[in-house]
Amino acid sequence: MKILFISLILNYFFINMSYADNPIKVKTVYPPKCTLLEEKNGLLCPRIIEVEVEIKGDLNKHLVRCTLFSEEEEILAFGESFLEKPGGKIYLTLRTRTRIHGLTLIAGAKCSSDPY
Repeated sequence: MKILFISLILNYFFINMSYADNPIKVKTVYPPKCTLLEEKNGLLCPRIIEVEVEIKGDLNKHLVRCTLFSEEEEILAFGESFLEKPGGKIYLTLRTRTRIHGLTLIAGAKCSSDPY
């Protein structure tokens, strides 16, 4: 009985460990390069944000999908690209183009991968 119980606990532990290992690590999120509009005293920003990722794991080529979230977990940008080890940059497309009047955007990126 004890052996069965211990084997079930070990099986549960190893299954959860294998699902928790994500081979994609977000290194840096680069903000868009904005243009100053002097007549309107604001910034016009493109709809592209760069995310630099690092790939760990055994396989060389991955389809990497990234999503940029706001503090309120609202989806701000998304994108996907094929990358090879050790990593590279993915260009995410913002959902809307906006003028920023001195606002600081606090956001985080989450990435997942499918080995290819």
